[in-house]
Amino acid sequence: RVALERVREGPAPGSCQLAPPSAAKLDRQNSFAVRFGLCDKCRAPLSTNSHRCSTCKRPSTMQPLCLSLCVAAATAYLAPTTARRRTTRLAAMREFRAQDLTLERFLGQVSVTEVTDWEYSGEGVNPLDPAQPARTKSDAGVGSAPLRLFLATREDPTARARGEDLRCCVREYSLKASKVARQELDAFRDRDLPKKSVCQLLGTLDDSEDGFFSSDAVLDDSFIEAWVANLRCEPPQPDSRWLVYEWAGTCTFASLTSPPGPQNPFYAEPPRPFGGGIFGSRAVGERWTYPQREKFVLRAIKNAVACVADLHEAGVAHRGLSGAAFVLDSSGMDKNVVPKNAPLSRVRLQFLGFSDSASVANMNDDLNSLGYVLLELLLSPALYPEDYAGPLPPVSDGDSLKRLYDDIFDCDILKLRDYCANEEAWDGVVRLLDTSDGWAFLGTALGANDRRRATPGLLTARALLGSNFLT
Repeated sequence: RVALERVREGPAPGSCQLAPPSAAKLDRQNSFAVRFGLCDKCRAPLSTNSHRCSTCKRPSTMQPLCLSLCVAAATAYLAPTTARRRTTRLAAMREFRAQDLTLERFLGQVSVTEVTDWEYSGEGVNPLDPAQPARTKSDAGVGSAPLRLFLATREDPTARARGEDLRCCVREYSLKASKVARQELDAFRDRDLPKKSVCQLLGTLDDSEDGFFSSDAVLDDSFIEAWVANLRCEPPQPDSRWLVYEWAGTCTFASLTSPPGPQNPFYAEPPRPFGGGIFGSRAVGERWTYPQREKFVLRAIKNAVACVADLHEAGVAHRGLSGAAFVLDSSGMDKNVVPKNAPLSRVRLQFLGFSDSASVANMNDDLNSLGYVLLELLLSPALYPEDYAGPLPPVSDGDSLKRLYDDIFDCDILKLRDYCANEEAWDGVVRLLDTSDGWAFLGTALGANDRRRATPGLLTARALLGSNFLT
């Protein structure tokens, strides 16, 4: 108290000059004095009954302060408690309107097939008996055109000024495929799926109960005529569900496994220069060589395993892995071009319509499906020798490979290796797998869901990344 009075009156002889305390500091000191029963002016003890100073007879502010504190406490106690609403990724997604998107072109449609693997008890099961199939496929009850894909452009002037890619992929789910659409939404609702491994869902398109084209007035004759003339496909269904995804291109693993021709990026004609080569100039770029294709495929396989590992670690199992589920994206380049520089390419997952929680059984099924996807890629024309002109091998698609490996060879990877060694088209692949423990890698992935395995719950996709084949 003495030091404070000296500051107010002036510095004592021989002392340094002190700046006067601010008003906020004095208010804090006065409040502390009142709090401990002292006068806020002279710091004398206050009377307990009258709350007046016994020295300067000044009323204290302690009583109004206590009253205000009591009122604040009562208000906080009686106020209704509002639970904090959890903000999920789906709640933060955008709900697009018709004026926000422009459909550029029709990309194609995707069929949904339900695959069932059968196991029979007893001995003497004939794998060639049609009455005892090991795998059956059936339409998942979603109609002939359950899912259609469109390339669209977002109308966002701000993003366009920043130079962002405004392209997006719009998916139309028919009414029979609404369950698949809901499963896609559930996969992104409560989990933060990694952007580097999964094509992200941007939002919904007028996600009402009746769908985007809910009014019969929208589907009039002029609208249908304009739709067919510009997009070259059937008009939309009135009860469809529409989801908007980021654009990642159209090249997938299924594109690399297609027969040699224009549909396969490895065998497509190189792009022509300006003018179409009318002046006799050569094509820009060259065809893929075998070392380039081998390097690209190996990196794509490693990225595919990493994508599945990231998805499982996020708590989601895909349960629908196929060649079409792995899309080949490129960083810093056109999404429609597969770069020959392997480090520029990346693999991402899409189509999570059958996803579920990442249980041990679901993850093992994913690894088994991943093994067949990679085996089909390795034995596809993507790794045929240079200038190979012989006949295509009799077994190259995923279903035939599964029947061959599971039923004929009884899950023996060495028998599969001997079978592949007899085909001239697979000479390079057999040599590659022999020198890098590739057969052991494939056998581990293909046997992930084998009940005869000693430790069925210890295999993970992250552990497969440590294989010598991928290092």
